[in-house]
Amino acid sequence: MDFQYDTRDLLFILKEWLPSAEVFACDRFRDNFSVADCDAYLTEGYRIARRVVAPLNGPGDRTGVKLEKGVVTPAPGFAEAYRFLQANGWGSSSECIRIEGGMPLILYKMLHELNTAACPALTSYIKLTSGAANLIIQFGTDADRALFLPRMLSGDWQGTMCLTEPDAGSDVGDITTRAFPTDDPRVWRIKGTKMFITAGDAGICENTIHMVLARPEGGAAGSAGIGLYIVPKIRVNADGSLGPGNDVATVSLEHKMGLNAQATALLNFGENDGCHGIRMGPPPDEKGCSRGMAMMFHMMNESRIGTGHNANCQAAAAYFFAARYAAQRVQGRPFGLKAAQRVPIIRHEDVRRMLLDMKAHTEGIRAMIFRGFYYLDMQAHAADRTQAEKMGAIAEIYTPLVKCYASEASLALIAAAIQVLGGVGYTREYPVEQYLRDAKILTIWEGTSFIHGMDLVNRKMRMGGGAPFADWLNVIAAFAAEHRHARGFGQEMANLEKGCACVLALKASYDSWYANSGEKGQFIPLNAVGTLVVCAQLQVAQCLLEQALIAARRLGEVAAGDHERAFYAGKIASARYYLTQVLPQAFTRTEIIRAEDRTVLDCPEEAFTVR
Repeated sequence: MDFQYDTRDLLFILKEWLPSAEVFACDRFRDNFSVADCDAYLTEGYRIARRVVAPLNGPGDRTGVKLEKGVVTPAPGFAEAYRFLQANGWGSSSECIRIEGGMPLILYKMLHELNTAACPALTSYIKLTSGAANLIIQFGTDADRALFLPRMLSGDWQGTMCLTEPDAGSDVGDITTRAFPTDDPRVWRIKGTKMFITAGDAGICENTIHMVLARPEGGAAGSAGIGLYIVPKIRVNADGSLGPGNDVATVSLEHKMGLNAQATALLNFGENDGCHGIRMGPPPDEKGCSRGMAMMFHMMNESRIGTGHNANCQAAAAYFFAARYAAQRVQGRPFGLKAAQRVPIIRHEDVRRMLLDMKAHTEGIRAMIFRGFYYLDMQAHAADRTQAEKMGAIAEIYTPLVKCYASEASLALIAAAIQVLGGVGYTREYPVEQYLRDAKILTIWEGTSFIHGMDLVNRKMRMGGGAPFADWLNVIAAFAAEHRHARGFGQEMANLEKGCACVLALKASYDSWYANSGEKGQFIPLNAVGTLVVCAQLQVAQCLLEQALIAARRLGEVAAGDHERAFYAGKIASARYYLTQVLPQAFTRTEIIRAEDRTVLDCPEEAFTVR
């Protein structure tokens, strides 16, 4: 089966659901983009995803990336495809919206979705380069931007983010990589080891620009003392030409469960004391504090949203393969009709249940993701800065919901796609098993699910005295109240209102636990992920219901026999299913969390291990 993807839902989001015109009307975009352009961009983007990107996915997984005698060899076609996307405006130059030609996120991310669904191992290289370039754009000097950006955006060079070390993962404040001053106040010698570095040495470009966290000599302990440095693999001369090597060595490539065509490297910096990095931002202050973590978090937050998006892309692609297979695979007879003709398995009740579950989840999560991108676009570019700041605060709440819920949900959705295919789904004859292997890392990348659960309950719920979180919930509650009597959606709206009540109840529990942290503080981390899931399910439910109301109106306008009727009926079915089959799970989860069960806490540690 060749790669196919549903661009109709993407157009629905841009042209019928989101107020996209508000984004395109911003001064930053009004002369270059409009809603009318979206069809052409998606048509051409889909063509490229199918012809250029998708053919690399299976062969790349089987061939993988190799390291021999210190030299990395990428999977065939990856270097050429990477440069094609970057050089022709389908990559970082469109994602870096602070430069001329940068697209609104709501448009670019749809093109990125098509390519990520087609081959996630390739687009992660582009995402890392975009993130590194955006750091240089925002925090570098004019000289830094002139030296690095043209070659990064053209596809000649790539970028990475270097945080994790063998003895410091999520606890970044414990890193041991060091930076030592030189005669030039902006140039520091870097010495240390970084691991699990995506694109750390991909072999697809002539140079790699690493964004490295390191503690400058005399830096304060913990995260506050960490600085951020631009560290090229090969030094770059003042005129932009390449100089000597920069003492960055690729020690090994990780042997992984999935994403075999994506290079994940263990890197040594300054093994021979010859690695130089350019300091980003101001020098350490009198207390030894630097702004490295604050700057890197700018890139990490982009990556966290992108990670959730990546997961949903793969889940959606798996769903489309499963649905097409189900429509073609003839097996079995309708229930209770032994003498009937055999039928495609899409007519069997349990297969239809799995397909609608995949459809509802992927459409709803996609909607949540793109509403988040809309908020980010408006935060950065709306003329009304008061409105922009309010939208930015709500976008912050979306970040952990998108990253955690989308990545966790993708695994069950892809597993269901394998189940629809049956035995062949477990083989490499179809790419669905690869999506499951490739997607698992996304629950770990850019912070585990627990980290994002704690981000929600410890920070996002409480920032600004709780006002942004209340604003976020009020938007959903107001929608439910306004449409309480919407024709044909009474039960769904009632469930949405009940979901709002669940979140309010969980917020009250957390307020109580923080107030009595000595006695009940352990319930805060214990229930963080569960609370995030409740919030995410509520948000997805509201997005789907908004879309269903639009679809119901459109359905009344479309003539009988028009193919659009099936699309709009499907949007309504997705919403009904999610609101009646999925959102009620949040009600039960809320009861469990509020019951303050201590079984997990009281179970003796010895009971978990084998002697």
